[in-house]
Amino acid sequence: MLLELRLKNFVLIEEARLSFEPGFVVFTGETGTGKSLLIKSLKLALGARSSPGLIRPGAKEAILEAVVSADERTKRHLEKFGLEPTHELIIRRVITPDRSRAYLNGSPVTLQMLSEILSDLVVIAGQHEYQTLNKPEERLLTIDTFGELFSLRKAYEEAYLDFRQKLEKLQSLQEKVKNALKEEDFLKFQLQEIEAVSPEPGEDIEIEEKLKRLKNLARLKDLASNANAGVEKSFSLVSAAKKSLGQALEFDKKLAPLAERLETLSYELEDVSLELSDYLRSLEIAPDELEALEERLFAIKRLKRKYGPTLEDVLSHYEKIKKDLEDISTGEEHLQELEEEAKLAEKKALELAEELSNRRKQTAELLSQNVNRLLKELALEGARFRISFTRKDLSPTGFDQVEFLVTTHPKAPWRPMAEVASGGELSRFFLAIKAALSKRASAQALIFDEIDAGVGGMVAHRLGKLLAELATNYQVICVTHLPQIAALASQHFVVEKEITSDEALTSIRPLSNEERVEEIARMLGDPTARDVAKKLLGL
Repeated sequence: MLLELRLKNFVLIEEARLSFEPGFVVFTGETGTGKSLLIKSLKLALGARSSPGLIRPGAKEAILEAVVSADERTKRHLEKFGLEPTHELIIRRVITPDRSRAYLNGSPVTLQMLSEILSDLVVIAGQHEYQTLNKPEERLLTIDTFGELFSLRKAYEEAYLDFRQKLEKLQSLQEKVKNALKEEDFLKFQLQEIEAVSPEPGEDIEIEEKLKRLKNLARLKDLASNANAGVEKSFSLVSAAKKSLGQALEFDKKLAPLAERLETLSYELEDVSLELSDYLRSLEIAPDELEALEERLFAIKRLKRKYGPTLEDVLSHYEKIKKDLEDISTGEEHLQELEEEAKLAEKKALELAEELSNRRKQTAELLSQNVNRLLKELALEGARFRISFTRKDLSPTGFDQVEFLVTTHPKAPWRPMAEVASGGELSRFFLAIKAALSKRASAQALIFDEIDAGVGGMVAHRLGKLLAELATNYQVICVTHLPQIAALASQHFVVEKEITSDEALTSIRPLSNEERVEEIARMLGDPTARDVAKKLLGL
């Protein structure tokens, strides 16, 4: 609900601070005193665009502050925009000739953010206004609220979400399989091309080293043969030296370590000679081996050019191809499973949507009856209200597209409620709908402007009674010129204008019971009609 409104240098208002109570709040005053400024200021608090013309003449800036109590839905809006959830919202608008700034609990916000955050708290219904029921989702919410369909709606929303998730998963896999099938033949060709060579890791390096060795075979043989001849000659010399040193040991034992070293050297030379002989025998190859190795290296290099640049890249690509082909096979099988799951999920969502739609149509009939009954009480005798349904594709709210249709007299065509030209009629249609919902809807502040246009007598009294009844579930704020309505309010403000030689100033103040008697008498058109005013006020 609206708790406070503070205005400074706003049009004709130098300064005003209003504290609001729950229930039925009215604003009255002479014509031309500036009652519309209240509605204008509240629109700004809700995110309307400002203009430099709202600054009081002679002032540098206009400041508007409103304090509103929050509910759970508002807290979710705050979290969405990264703002800290609180129990109260302090809205501040600062308007200068160059720009306008908006703040919420001290944080700068955009007008769009402000409008969305406050959309569930305060609704203004006045001429050319169609704040909430002009939104398709709000019309559905109105029906679901009246019919208390939220448990069924939640069950549908869960089923719809499950269906959408399965459908998106299915569509993603279908696209993947479709693209893979286009490439299947090409993938198989690549697989066969690599398998025809079947390279081993590091094989290209091994072949290159072997070819390098084979291409220098003659030189290798000469060098290895010379080396082996040298080793054999050294072995003969070491053997002779070993024999001579062995004979010398008979005369001097100090030569024993040297004899042992010669023995070791002899064994080492013999071992090297044997290995060189083996190496020389390994250099003997078949005539076609060199050609075969060159052909294999060429085949591996061709794969590296296509799938490389390295052999490791070729082998990685080979593994990827195998996996892609396996995915195509398993994907087609999984596709059938997902198609079945999506069909079952859609079937469940459709069944719940059908049930929800049927319940909504039943509810819409009852709501229309209630609204039409209330329209008669509000002096709209020829006016009628009904709700039309159009089926659309499944959506998060079902497959119902609803429109609130009205006709203002029996021969008039049915038109969407948004097209009703009269501000007073629109406000009363809005009031009738809200009154029908009053025991089922969550608490909000409803603000009515010009709701009493063209109304008087007993109809005015019935209108006031309906507003007062509505105020048991909402905070209802009303600008009115009818004493029958003003007398039923639980809180009464008067708007006054003072004109001096320099300027005109508008002030707003709450009235005491005695002051209300005077104001109601003035509204009756006879300042002496105090007794009638007291009777209307129940004093």
